[in-house]
Order: sequence, then C-alpha cells, then structure tokens
Amino acid sequence: MSNFDQIVELIADDLNAIEAKLTEHTASEYTFVDMAVQHVVEGGGKRLRPILVVLSAKVCDYTGSDAHTLAAVVELIHVASLVHDDVLDEAAIRRGRETLQTKWGNKVAVLVGDYLHARVLSMLVARRADDPAMAILADTTQAMCEGEVIHAYKSGDFDISEAEYLKIISFKTGKLIAASCTLGAHLGNPTNAQQIEALTVYGQQIGTAFQIVDDLLDFTEDSDKLGKDAFGDLREGKLTFPIIYARTVCNDSEKQMLEKMLHPDTDEAEAIAFVESLFQRYGVEPHCLKVAQGYADRAKAALAIFPETPGRTALAELADYVVSRES
Repeated sequence: MSNFDQIVELIADDLNAIEAKLTEHTASEYTFVDMAVQHVVEGGGKRLRPILVVLSAKVCDYTGSDAHTLAAVVELIHVASLVHDDVLDEAAIRRGRETLQTKWGNKVAVLVGDYLHARVLSMLVARRADDPAMAILADTTQAMCEGEVIHAYKSGDFDISEAEYLKIISFKTGKLIAASCTLGAHLGNPTNAQQIEALTVYGQQIGTAFQIVDDLLDFTEDSDKLGKDAFGDLREGKLTFPIIYARTVCNDSEKQMLEKMLHPDTDEAEAIAFVESLFQRYGVEPHCLKVAQGYADRAKAALAIFPETPGRTALAELADYVVSRES
C-alpha cells in the first residue's frame, strides 16, 4: 500500500462524508443538469484539497463535521476551474473520461462551471457573516481568476521569466491548495495565528511543488496514466516550468528551435521529438523534481510547530507524495 493510500485510509470516513456532501449540494431537479454536473463531480481525482482541509483541521485538534462542508466547497471550486480550463484549452479528456465540452459542447461546459460556483455560494451563504471562510474563499477565488487572466495574457510569450511563471501558478494552483490548509487550521484553532500561518505556508509550498510536477508529467507520462492527453501544453504552445528551464540552459540555436517548436503550425511529432531530446540533454526532469522537492521540504519544515501525530505525519508524507506521484 502506497503512502497516499495509507493517508486515504486514515481519513476514509471523512472522505466518504465529503463525497456525500458533494452529491447532496450539487443535485438538481432537472435531469440533464444533474447528469452533466455529476459527470464532473463524480469524475474521480484524488481529492487533494479536501484531504488537506481534513488533515489540517486534525493537526489543530478539530474533528467536527464542518470540515466536510468546507472540504466539499473547495473541491467544487476546483472542479469548476477544471471545467472552465478544459473549455479554454479545448481539452478532450480529463481524468480518463470525456470532458464536458467534448461531450456536450462549450456552452454546456461553461454553464456547468458557473452552476458549480453558484452551489458554492449557496453553501457559504448559510454560514455566519463573520466566518473567516468567507473572506478566505473570496480572496482565493479572485486570485485564481487573476492567475488565469494573466496566464492567458502571457500565452505565447516566449520570454516569460521563471519568477513570473511561479507567481502565476501561485495564484492559479497554489492559492486554493493553501486556502484548504488555512480553512482547516481556522476550524481547529482560530486564535492561534502561528499554527494558521504554518499551515498556510505548508499549503503554499506544496501547491507550487504540485504544479511543477504537473507540468513535468505532461512531458514524461503517457496519456493513460495522466488521464488526459500527454504533451498537451506543448501542443498549445504553453511555456510551463520545464520549458522555461530548458529555454534558460540551452544554447542560442536550440532556443530558436524551441520557440519554433511551440508554434501551432509545427509538426507535432517533430516538436515532441525535439523537446524530448532537449530535456534529456539538459537533465530537465531531475532538475524539476529537485526544485519541487525543495518546495516539499520547506512545506514539511513548516509543520515543525505541531506535535507528532498521525495527522502531521500524513501531511509530511503528502508533501513527498506530491513530488513522487505519477499522475
């Protein structure tokens, strides 16, 4: 049994409760709406963000059911963002199944993403007006949208810097992962600023590690393991962390060729072969994994203020899993 499976087993009852919340709060009386929504909500995924809410709450000694509600909320925000991403990227496969936009078209997909955000609002409106979750999630959703807008604006910019890219992914991916940890900390110990900050830092660090590895897997894993088409970023001409590093270390002629390979008119097989050879020549994969592990190690260091408990151990193991995963 892998470390991730052990983590899931540790909080199996919590995860079952979260799945029940997801089903309950996304159900629609209209058959087609319900079918389209459940297609994405029940579409798999590791439920990383809900797991982080639950584990962060546990290390702060909270075991109540409100963690399940907030875990469902962050998962719905995440799923909605994936639905909209698939429209923007014209993705055909997500988590091993047809995307909504492939199955029912862009209009349905966009509206389902909007519906999921509406369900989030419905779940949050039932909470106290002064609940910290309201401000945390409002700020998080805004940052995610800003990250998407900036990334879209920078699309095709071959000169985007590593620092700029890391900032973008801290908004697009890291913000919701960090918020998941912050929410759990607030549930467990809302007056302990040190614990809240420690878990927020933990989330920020693993969020960046997660995205760097995600970028790398697009080039190194096959489509079956990924649950989506491999080399998708390359086909779309996206500069992600591995490409930015390769661009930085390769010579001028290779850099010119790399820029050409990211053009949509380039032969796909030729582009893939060139990028694979470039990655091999400059050790792009081990470099990316080393950088990601550095973020994971800083995440684990942030947990030092907590006593050694199964929850803290699970969070530390989750940080390493984020780097070592294969999908």
